[in-house]
Amino acid sequence: MAHQATAPPDLDLLETEAPERITTFYSLRFKDFRYLWQGQIGASASQWMEQLARPFLILELTNSAFLVGLIAATRLVPMLLIGLWAGVLADRMNKKRILQACQAVTFVSHGVTAILLFAGVIEPWMVFVGTFTTGAAQAFNQPARSSLIPRLVPRYCLANALALNSAAFGSMRVGGPAIGGLILAISGFEYLYLTQTLVYVWVLWTTSLMQTGTSETRPNRPSMFKELIEGFGVLQTDRTILYIMILAVSLFMFGMPFQTVFIPLIAVESLDLTKSEAALLISLVGAGALFGALVIATFGDSVRRRGQLMIGFIVVFSLALLLFARGGSLFTATPALLIAGAMQTSFNSLNNAFVLGRTPPELHGRVMSLFSLDRGLVPLGATLAGALAATIGAADALTIMASICLINTLLVALLVPSLRKIA
Repeated sequence: MAHQATAPPDLDLLETEAPERITTFYSLRFKDFRYLWQGQIGASASQWMEQLARPFLILELTNSAFLVGLIAATRLVPMLLIGLWAGVLADRMNKKRILQACQAVTFVSHGVTAILLFAGVIEPWMVFVGTFTTGAAQAFNQPARSSLIPRLVPRYCLANALALNSAAFGSMRVGGPAIGGLILAISGFEYLYLTQTLVYVWVLWTTSLMQTGTSETRPNRPSMFKELIEGFGVLQTDRTILYIMILAVSLFMFGMPFQTVFIPLIAVESLDLTKSEAALLISLVGAGALFGALVIATFGDSVRRRGQLMIGFIVVFSLALLLFARGGSLFTATPALLIAGAMQTSFNSLNNAFVLGRTPPELHGRVMSLFSLDRGLVPLGATLAGALAATIGAADALTIMASICLINTLLVALLVPSLRKIA
């Protein structure tokens, strides 16, 4: 199906030609992207504090490894249920308004949880409800934010902007858990959720400063269902995107539960760490992710052999998880988590830039929502991870999950040689 790309809105510093060299923080010269990036820092800080709080809060309330896996799954179930429709809305509606609505819902959810904790009436089911609510907000946030970025920067620095967006997320993998661990060490869960609530005041404010909202204008617009089918049509007409999506499924379903399920459990079972010390392990993943994002921000728009790189990123990621699972000490856990974070973020940044660069702007929201299905499968992976951990132990369970991720990736690379040839 032929599409006519819509022109992006005016950019405050738009150059007609790419510079000879794009520096690491180049995209921050564009004002609206700078506001979006600042909001991403705040939202990511809150999200990573919550990544620390949820599993330990459930563990404290229930002492159940299975429920730790289930709470991680609950956070991402909305991606699977509503992610595709969120992409359709992102292509039809004002993207800034979608972001503001999602941020307001998350602000209220964190605030209510803090009040329940201060009142001493928190129950496990309340944590699950709050988790599902913030997950639903994130499901709408993801395609709107991703499809907005190409409209805030010129195309020649798209990989740089996406990597900087990942860097904001990755830097708070370091800062968020570290701050959260400190708060838990000196106070409790109630003050941690209060901090998250206050952070979202900043997020809402920076988003309000953006002047670009953008909604696609198409005459005689088809129904939402037909536009949803248009999004799936991309996978039929461009098989390369389909194969990259299969790689992403392997990473998210079998690899990503290591953050929300296996780090807390292995920290307690194998490494004998406290909650605050376990937070430092999550921060290690963030440090690696930040490094990976900054490397892609610096070189991503000029890198070659992207297909081989994307395959290699997942292979090394899987091997790092195996090292974390079998190492049994901080000496091996530290480099393993640094490498895992760097490889995951590098793959996501390069993948998103490649896919957005191959699709028309009016389809960006729907294409990004297709990739949110990968994240939507994380609940299945997290539930499987929790069940395996409860049955055979966290280290053995992570060994199985990481091995599946590695084998799937190698099989795809072997059976689809065209992926290795992506320039």
